[in-house]
Amino acid sequence: MHSGLVKHLIFPLHEKLLGRRTYPALRALERLQRMGREELRTLQLEKLRVLLAHARRSVPFYRERFAAAGFAPQDLTCLEDLSRLPLLSKADIRANLGRMVWRGCPGGLHRYTTGGSSGEPLIFFFDRRRQAWDAAARALTHRWWGVDIGDRELYLWGSPVEITRQDRIKALRDALTNERLVSAFELSEARVPAMAARLHKFGPHCLFGYPSTIALFCEMARNRGLDLSGKGVRVVFTTAEVLYDHWRQTISRSFGGVPVADGYGSREGGFVSHQCPEGTYHVMDPNYVVEYLAGNGRPAVPGEEGEVVLTHLDAWGMPFIRYRTGDVAVPGGNGCACGRTWSTMGAIRGRTTDFVVTPDGRWQHALSLIYIVRDIPGVEAFKILQEERDRVTVLLRVGKGRYPADGNERIVRGFRKRMGEEVAVRIQPVEEVPREASGKYRYVVSRVAERERMGDSAGKAVR
Repeated sequence: MHSGLVKHLIFPLHEKLLGRRTYPALRALERLQRMGREELRTLQLEKLRVLLAHARRSVPFYRERFAAAGFAPQDLTCLEDLSRLPLLSKADIRANLGRMVWRGCPGGLHRYTTGGSSGEPLIFFFDRRRQAWDAAARALTHRWWGVDIGDRELYLWGSPVEITRQDRIKALRDALTNERLVSAFELSEARVPAMAARLHKFGPHCLFGYPSTIALFCEMARNRGLDLSGKGVRVVFTTAEVLYDHWRQTISRSFGGVPVADGYGSREGGFVSHQCPEGTYHVMDPNYVVEYLAGNGRPAVPGEEGEVVLTHLDAWGMPFIRYRTGDVAVPGGNGCACGRTWSTMGAIRGRTTDFVVTPDGRWQHALSLIYIVRDIPGVEAFKILQEERDRVTVLLRVGKGRYPADGNERIVRGFRKRMGEEVAVRIQPVEEVPREASGKYRYVVSRVAERERMGDSAGKAVR
């Protein structure tokens, strides 16, 4: 599809039909990215006041929370006053989901789910307003790198194996908007030539996906003697994991030295920050109030690590006010050589997602298994352990009365469909899902992937 036709006709029509004001939001962000710092803080404060007033008026959970804290939105005099409200945890969301949404939301509420950093399923809802501002932020940061709406983009991303009517509709939409999806779940050296051929045929302006997956794809292509450069890719965008230097170098080198631009965010948290061509992570200040809290709950200073706490200023259908992400980052300063005035984020510690290795040697993104477990009702926490290619253990904590009778069978059936029928899947009920020695959770631990990755770093091919 011609990029101009997509940009000026198809995508605007798509957004209008969905009731999303993405283009007005994008024009606003274009203007605001060089706004003076004091003006920007005033804008954030005004949006925050309106959001808090709406939350108290329309969302039972926040009405009660504000009353318990003795807090009134009209008392907000500065952004720092937000700290008078309690933090919002994933446990709070799971326990109060039905009372956290705006029932009269125009355009309705749209359900999403994520496994979460601890493996505990999290259900949440977006409204059209939030979707528009998140999409606008993403489009803006693409423009920073010379990629616009309508330019061809290839996603190396998660995709269910099953083909449903919804999948076919999405595939048609992607074709009309110059987007293509290649599943990150079915990655093996045997399939890399076909994936490279698709890349060459499509000729994308940019590639988007998990950094670990793109790096592995590049390594496998190299092992097969495939040249990925000269395919039209101008920039590679990564997200969802920490982008390590060796992954950045592998990806850039494989595509002929193109830049690799990283973004930070999450499914529930949204599109929080992104690198500009100077390498700086700019926070989407018009869309967020971002706090960094040190271990004792005080604000971290520049150069000090802190937990990222988000207030999404455009999430009205289900407000996220002082949401604890569980991610760790370092607050940056306010200046950048690119001239953009938005605040910056320093080192992002975040977390990475493992791979699992199937008995026939395919490397699958761990999300292919997480998706199976996380959507079963009653699952409160889980951890997937792979000690051998054909043996997987699922540590599972479930709520009383909600876990279905065929829950274990669904997990076993789903894992075998992804990994192969010969895989032995053991479900082990637990009272608590154990943490790692670092104190953090990892929801998938594959000793097989770790061993084979180490073998590859010593000069062996990834199989």
